[in-house]
Amino acid sequence: MADERDHLNEVRARVEAAHEAAEELVREAHRRAEEASREAARDVPPRGWDSPRDETRIAPELKSLLALLELARSTVPAEISQQLAEALRHLLLALRALIDFYLERLETTPRPARTVEDIPIE
Repeated sequence: MADERDHLNEVRARVEAAHEAAEELVREAHRRAEEASREAARDVPPRGWDSPRDETRIAPELKSLLALLELARSTVPAEISQQLAEALRHLLLALRALIDFYLERLETTPRPARTVEDIPIE
């Protein structure tokens, strides 16, 4: 019974550590998103756009998520990143082939003949 409790406490501690690590990643992603936002604002040329950039359009949660994805992308080893890019390329090529197939099928399908009826005008 005590061994089972020790095991449960160990699992609980690991879950809490993983949760803390995830929270730290989110904080880091949020910080990087804010930095990227500030850098992007500095890159705007003086006469580039007439209207100021409206950053309120992007939800902070989305900014954090994008920053988290960028962080994950930057921490993935180059080999795995290249494999993922290649897999994505193959997926997009398959999707393109599927779209081409259906477009070809739509174009070659004969349209049913329309029946025209004369309507006398009095």
